[in-house]
Amino acid sequence: MSETTAVPEARRETGPGDVSAVETAPAAAGSSNGRPFVVVGVDGSASAEAAVEWAAEECARRGARLVLLHVREPVVGSVLTVESRRYRARSVGDTVGDLWDQVNQLRERRVDAEGQVEEGTPDQVLIMASEDAELLVVGAEGADRHRGLLLGEVAQQCARGAACPVVIIPPPGGRPGATA
Repeated sequence: MSETTAVPEARRETGPGDVSAVETAPAAAGSSNGRPFVVVGVDGSASAEAAVEWAAEECARRGARLVLLHVREPVVGSVLTVESRRYRARSVGDTVGDLWDQVNQLRERRVDAEGQVEEGTPDQVLIMASEDAELLVVGAEGADRHRGLLLGEVAQQCARGAACPVVIIPPPGGRPGATA
Protein backbone atom coordinates (compact mmCIF):
# COMPACT_ATOMS: atom_id res chain seq x y z
CA MET A 1 0.00 0.00 0.00
CA SER A 2 1.33 3.38 -0.96
CA GLU A 3 0.72 6.68 0.74
CA THR A 4 0.87 9.90 -1.30
CA THR A 5 1.56 13.38 -0.03
CA ALA A 6 1.13 16.17 -2.56
CA VAL A 7 3.40 19.17 -2.26
CA PRO A 8 1.38 22.36 -1.77
CA GLU A 9 0.99 24.82 -4.61
CA ALA A 10 3.30 27.82 -4.59
CA ARG A 11 2.46 30.54 -2.12
CA ARG A 12 0.31 33.17 -3.78
CA GLU A 13 0.01 36.76 -2.71
CA THR A 14 -3.65 37.73 -2.58
CA GLY A 15 -3.12 41.28 -1.47
CA PRO A 16 -0.50 43.52 0.11
CA GLY A 17 1.22 41.38 2.72
CA ASP A 18 -1.42 38.62 2.53
CA VAL A 19 0.25 35.31 1.67
CA SER A 20 -1.62 32.02 1.77
CA ALA A 21 -0.68 28.48 0.82
CA VAL A 22 -3.04 26.43 -1.29
CA GLU A 23 -2.65 22.66 -1.01
CA THR A 24 -3.34 20.34 -3.89
CA ALA A 25 -5.43 17.26 -3.26
CA PRO A 26 -3.34 14.12 -2.86
CA ALA A 27 -3.03 12.31 -6.15
CA ALA A 28 -1.22 9.33 -7.49
CA ALA A 29 1.95 10.04 -9.43
CA GLY A 30 0.11 8.86 -12.54
CA SER A 31 -2.31 11.77 -12.54
CA SER A 32 -1.49 15.21 -13.83
CA ASN A 33 -4.91 16.57 -14.73
CA GLY A 34 -5.06 14.77 -18.07
CA ARG A 35 -1.97 16.55 -19.44
CA PRO A 36 1.12 14.78 -20.72
CA PHE A 37 3.73 14.56 -17.99
CA VAL A 38 7.25 13.42 -17.22
CA VAL A 39 8.11 11.78 -13.88
CA VAL A 40 11.52 12.37 -12.32
CA GLY A 41 12.72 10.47 -9.26
CA VAL A 42 14.25 12.72 -6.60
CA ASP A 43 16.27 11.67 -3.56
CA GLY A 44 18.67 14.54 -2.92
CA SER A 45 21.60 12.92 -4.76
CA ALA A 46 23.71 14.78 -7.32
CA SER A 47 22.39 12.42 -10.04
CA ALA A 48 18.80 13.19 -9.07
CA GLU A 49 19.47 16.94 -9.15
CA ALA A 50 20.95 16.56 -12.66
CA ALA A 51 17.91 14.45 -13.62
CA VAL A 52 15.55 17.22 -12.48
CA GLU A 53 17.40 19.78 -14.61
CA TRP A 54 17.38 17.52 -17.67
CA ALA A 55 13.70 16.66 -17.18
CA ALA A 56 12.75 20.34 -16.80
CA GLU A 57 14.36 21.12 -20.16
CA GLU A 58 12.65 18.11 -21.75
CA CYS A 59 9.27 19.19 -20.38
CA ALA A 60 9.76 22.62 -21.94
CA ARG A 61 10.41 20.94 -25.32
CA ARG A 62 7.38 18.65 -24.97
CA GLY A 63 5.00 21.14 -23.38
CA ALA A 64 4.54 18.59 -20.59
CA ARG A 65 4.11 18.88 -16.85
CA LEU A 66 6.98 17.77 -14.61
CA VAL A 67 6.20 15.53 -11.63
CA LEU A 68 8.98 15.32 -9.04
CA LEU A 69 8.47 12.10 -7.13
CA HIS A 70 10.25 11.32 -3.86
CA VAL A 71 9.73 7.82 -2.45
CA ARG A 72 10.10 7.10 1.25
CA GLU A 73 10.90 3.55 2.23
CA PRO A 74 8.30 2.00 4.55
CA VAL A 75 9.14 1.42 8.19
CA VAL A 76 10.24 -2.16 8.77
CA GLY A 77 8.91 -3.68 11.96
CA SER A 78 5.70 -3.10 13.80
CA VAL A 79 6.87 -1.19 16.86
CA LEU A 80 7.93 2.43 16.67
CA THR A 81 9.16 4.19 19.78
CA VAL A 82 7.87 7.66 20.55
CA GLU A 83 11.27 9.06 19.63
CA SER A 84 11.39 7.23 16.29
CA ARG A 85 7.88 8.50 15.48
CA ARG A 86 9.01 12.07 16.21
CA TYR A 87 12.09 11.60 14.04
CA ARG A 88 10.02 10.17 11.19
CA ALA A 89 7.52 13.04 11.43
CA ARG A 90 10.36 15.60 11.29
CA SER A 91 11.91 13.69 8.40
CA VAL A 92 8.64 13.76 6.42
CA GLY A 93 8.36 17.49 7.10
CA ASP A 94 11.93 18.06 5.90
CA THR A 95 11.36 15.98 2.77
CA VAL A 96 8.15 17.80 1.85
CA GLY A 97 9.77 21.15 2.62
CA ASP A 98 12.80 20.39 0.42
CA LEU A 99 10.57 19.14 -2.38
CA TRP A 100 8.33 22.21 -2.08
CA ASP A 101 11.40 24.46 -2.38
CA GLN A 102 12.54 22.55 -5.46
CA VAL A 103 9.10 22.76 -7.10
CA ASN A 104 8.85 26.49 -6.35
CA GLN A 105 12.31 27.12 -7.85
CA LEU A 106 11.19 25.35 -11.02
CA ARG A 107 7.95 27.33 -11.11
CA GLU A 108 9.92 30.57 -10.79
CA ARG A 109 11.67 29.47 -14.01
CA ARG A 110 8.22 28.94 -15.60
CA VAL A 111 8.38 25.14 -15.45
CA ASP A 112 4.96 23.54 -14.91
CA ALA A 113 5.93 21.35 -11.96
CA GLU A 114 4.36 19.49 -9.06
CA GLY A 115 5.90 17.41 -6.30
CA GLN A 116 4.75 14.20 -4.67
CA VAL A 117 6.01 12.07 -1.81
CA GLU A 118 4.96 8.42 -1.73
CA GLU A 119 5.79 5.57 0.59
CA GLY A 120 7.02 2.29 -0.84
CA THR A 121 10.10 0.89 -2.49
CA PRO A 122 11.57 3.44 -4.92
CA ASP A 123 11.82 1.14 -7.93
CA GLN A 124 8.25 -0.18 -7.56
CA VAL A 125 6.69 3.27 -7.01
CA LEU A 126 8.60 4.79 -9.95
CA ILE A 127 7.63 1.87 -12.20
CA MET A 128 3.96 2.31 -11.20
CA ALA A 129 4.23 6.04 -11.93
CA SER A 130 5.63 5.22 -15.38
CA GLU A 131 2.37 3.57 -16.41
CA ASP A 132 0.74 6.88 -17.33
CA ALA A 133 3.85 9.00 -17.92
CA GLU A 134 5.37 9.93 -21.26
CA LEU A 135 8.85 9.55 -19.82
CA LEU A 136 10.57 8.48 -16.58
CA VAL A 137 13.83 10.21 -15.64
CA VAL A 138 16.11 8.91 -12.88
CA GLY A 139 19.67 9.52 -11.74
CA ALA A 140 22.26 6.84 -12.48
CA GLU A 141 23.19 6.59 -8.83
CA GLY A 142 21.10 7.47 -5.81
CA ALA A 143 21.69 8.60 -2.27
CA ASP A 144 21.72 5.01 -0.97
CA ARG A 145 24.50 2.73 0.18
CA HIS A 146 25.46 1.69 -3.37
CA ARG A 147 26.80 5.07 -4.49
CA GLY A 148 29.69 4.84 -6.89
CA LEU A 149 28.26 1.97 -8.93
CA LEU A 150 28.08 2.52 -12.66
CA LEU A 151 24.30 2.18 -12.45
CA GLY A 152 22.33 2.08 -9.20
CA GLU A 153 19.77 -0.58 -8.36
CA VAL A 154 16.73 1.70 -8.70
CA ALA A 155 17.87 2.92 -12.13
CA GLN A 156 18.45 -0.68 -13.23
CA GLN A 157 15.00 -1.81 -12.06
CA CYS A 158 13.32 1.18 -13.73
CA ALA A 159 15.12 0.49 -17.01
CA ARG A 160 13.89 -3.12 -16.88
CA GLY A 161 10.33 -2.58 -15.69
CA ALA A 162 9.05 0.86 -16.68
CA ALA A 163 6.03 1.11 -18.95
CA CYS A 164 7.41 4.19 -20.74
CA PRO A 165 10.85 5.21 -22.04
CA VAL A 166 13.44 5.76 -19.28
CA VAL A 167 16.25 8.30 -19.33
CA ILE A 168 19.09 7.67 -16.85
CA ILE A 169 21.17 10.74 -16.02
CA PRO A 170 24.76 10.37 -14.79
CA PRO A 171 26.03 12.41 -11.85
CA PRO A 172 27.50 15.82 -12.73
CA GLY A 173 31.14 15.46 -13.69
CA GLY A 174 30.77 11.73 -14.33
CA ARG A 175 31.62 8.91 -11.96
CA PRO A 176 34.37 9.47 -9.38
CA GLY A 177 37.49 7.60 -10.44
CA ALA A 178 36.27 7.14 -14.04
CA THR A 179 38.73 7.96 -16.80
CA ALA A 180 37.94 9.17 -20.27
